[in-house]
Amino acid sequence: MWKSLTISQIKRLYRRNGKLREKRFLPFADAQNIVVLADAQGAQQVLPILQSWVNAGKRVTLYYFTFALKQTGLLFPGIDTVEISLQELCWGHNRPRTEVCKDFLALQPDAVIDLTLEAQLPVSYFMSISTAPLHIGMKKEGLTPADVMMQQAETPFTAETLLQNILHYWQCLR
Repeated sequence: MWKSLTISQIKRLYRRNGKLREKRFLPFADAQNIVVLADAQGAQQVLPILQSWVNAGKRVTLYYFTFALKQTGLLFPGIDTVEISLQELCWGHNRPRTEVCKDFLALQPDAVIDLTLEAQLPVSYFMSISTAPLHIGMKKEGLTPADVMMQQAETPFTAETLLQNILHYWQCLR
C-alpha cells in the first residue's frame, strides 16, 4: 500500500515540478552547486572524482543511502554528506521524511546526479521534488525523472563508470 501511494505521489510531484521547474542544459563548467545521490558503496567508489570537483571550486553535496537501521557514519573528506538510513525514511521506508526533504530543497543545486544503479523510491522522490534545472541519471525500469539519462551497454555500470560516462558527455556537450 505505501509503495503504491509513494509511486502515485512521485508521478504527481514530477508532473507539477515539470511545469514549475525551469529545465535547461547547464554546461559542466557553469555548474557550481551539484547534488549527487548514490548508495553507500557507490559513494565510496566515486569519492576521488567528487573530491576533484571540490578542489576545482564546485560545491558538492552527497546524499548516500544505506538503508540500514542506524547511520553508518561514513566519512567523505571535503564533501558535504547526508546519510539517509531507515530512520530518515517514512511511509514504509519508501519516502524521505519532511525535514530531510526541506534540507534537500534548501540546497537549490544547479544539477542533481543520480548514481544509483537500480530504481529506488526514495531516490526517485528526491529527483521528483528537486527544482534543479538539470537532472542526470541512468535509464532504469520504473520511475526515473531525469532530463539526461545514460543507457547501460552490454557491460553493467558501476557507480564509478556511470559517473565517468556522465562526466564525459556532460563536458562534451555545450
